[in-house]
Amino acid sequence: MASQHELIILIPIYQAQLSPLELFSLRHSLQQLKAGRHVAFIGPDGLDLSAYERLFPGIACVRFPQSCFGSIKGYNRLLMSTAFYEHFKAFEFMLILQTDAILLRDELDQWTSAPFDYVGAPWPDGLELQFNLDRYAGAPPKRLKVHVGNGGLSLRRNQACIELLQEFPQALNFFIQSGSSEDLFFSFTGAVSRRLMIPNETRASLFSLELKPRMYFEMNQRQAPMGGHAWWKYDPQFWMERLGHAGAAVADLIPSPPASAISAT
Repeated sequence: MASQHELIILIPIYQAQLSPLELFSLRHSLQQLKAGRHVAFIGPDGLDLSAYERLFPGIACVRFPQSCFGSIKGYNRLLMSTAFYEHFKAFEFMLILQTDAILLRDELDQWTSAPFDYVGAPWPDGLELQFNLDRYAGAPPKRLKVHVGNGGLSLRRNQACIELLQEFPQALNFFIQSGSSEDLFFSFTGAVSRRLMIPNETRASLFSLELKPRMYFEMNQRQAPMGGHAWWKYDPQFWMERLGHAGAAVADLIPSPPASAISAT
């Protein structure tokens, strides 16, 4: 079992102020963590941290160049760089906890004891890609379909991520140049990696949920996941039921979901 000192929770920030829903999510998530967890913000050089220092005293910020947080493409590039994982090499694992994610409880010791190197919420309909890079270069394109990997709330074994980035240099360059999401890189290359271990869809649904949370909840005999990502976007009522009295204060702040989100739940 990985000790608490082998895990760091990283919270990406890029604005001087959190929205009310982000603030609620972060406060609630931090309250669920076991005592002694290592927590840090990651943010751009020059960001005014006065609000964070007042609201979350004792949580330091690890800064990276502004370009890493000025756009989604920049953030994806950061999380697909070996330097990012090497910066936190003192820890075996990192948990990426974006400010639109929420923890319902702390089961991180259980997950770090599992054999997995990367865990994120499942994509219920799957994502497909024609893959003919690196060891598959020159062969007929291999059709990959993946179901696990959302990065908004994700657990990563640092050294395994470094090795995956080195294992697929052509794919890494493709994903960076195309501006694709970093979690797609880990999911697709992880599916054909010699080493990286990713859980199947059912196992991952006990870690985190995003799309169709109620479907997975019923599939798992009404066992809620450890947490979720974009919880107020996809079936927010599902999450409000899990939050109970804690979520009452922000119920009026939750926007009505778009039609596509309703159909997906």
